[in-house]
Amino acid sequence: MLLYTLWVLFHLLDFYTVSAASCDCSSLVIPVHVDVLVPKDPTDEFAGLKSNASSLRRVNDTYDIFGVFCRPDAVAPGESVVQLLVHGFTYTSQYWSPPVEEFRNYSYAAFSCERGLPSFAVDWIGVGLSTRPKNSSDVQYPTAAVAVSQVALHLKTASIVPGVPAFKKVIGIGHSAGSGLLNFNAIVDGPRSIFDGLILTGSLTPLPGTLPPLSVATPARDDTPLRWGNLDPGYITASNRSLFYPADTTAFSPRMIEFDGFTKDVGTIAIFVQTASTTLTAQYTGPVVKIVGSEDQVLCAADRCVNVTALTTSERVGWPAAQSFEVVVEQGNGHDMNLDFAAQGPFNTFVGFVNQFSGL
Repeated sequence: MLLYTLWVLFHLLDFYTVSAASCDCSSLVIPVHVDVLVPKDPTDEFAGLKSNASSLRRVNDTYDIFGVFCRPDAVAPGESVVQLLVHGFTYTSQYWSPPVEEFRNYSYAAFSCERGLPSFAVDWIGVGLSTRPKNSSDVQYPTAAVAVSQVALHLKTASIVPGVPAFKKVIGIGHSAGSGLLNFNAIVDGPRSIFDGLILTGSLTPLPGTLPPLSVATPARDDTPLRWGNLDPGYITASNRSLFYPADTTAFSPRMIEFDGFTKDVGTIAIFVQTASTTLTAQYTGPVVKIVGSEDQVLCAADRCVNVTALTTSERVGWPAAQSFEVVVEQGNGHDMNLDFAAQGPFNTFVGFVNQFSGL
């Protein structure tokens, strides 16, 4: 229980405080209503998109979505656009603003805020400080993706904090399975998507046999009984985080991987398995970029990311209606590119595409 209490304190206090004095951050909770059909079998890899009605069930509920909103103190042109940051599997919103150590800043929230761009980093349904349904099978791609799009709609239609008007544009930035949620939303909503641009990091179309097996994850209640002992076994976590980093251990701080293990969170079996749904075509009409690290042990094995032109051509197939499409390979970064020593390279790339997509 002490470890869990410390984790909550880290999540709410200093470990999510951006380093720049010119930025103001607030912890918020946004209620969202989700009414979707999900597969009765949570291991349906296409998340119900290829299912008949008899194999689906309805999830109709309201969830509280926790997030951290950061904005520059000074009014800037970027105030018309906000970044919606969506973390990956077994992470939380803290992925976008881990601690500063060894004179290196790993906080993308701070980095982009210093460059005039506000952001809202959220915890998924079932994760972190957002509502965690008792039934893990309620946390599937359809439910989590709709919740994220509802948050984006809120950012465009309501003031998120006093004195900050609704934003004109929302750029979705996902990491890994968080990119999968944004991708799933693009498949379902197509040209009706609430997002004005998508930056999908740590995300490529999964090739057959290349994704880690479910056996790499364990029921969270078995992994950390004091923290998760009351969860159903469909909530899982990943104890071994090494695949998320480059194979070269000099490319990242050993203290970062320790922190990663200490602050790890949960996902669900459904979210783990339903990644395959992102192989379906999206009729999304906004601009899209996929950004991966050259040393990504999950996605770039067997020299998959060496020929960027060929990779772009193959990935473009899933986005035929996109206004623009690009693949960027960041040299030297791993799957969790935000947590490497070279994190600020991708950060500059993210900011560049946010400005490009929003017309700044």
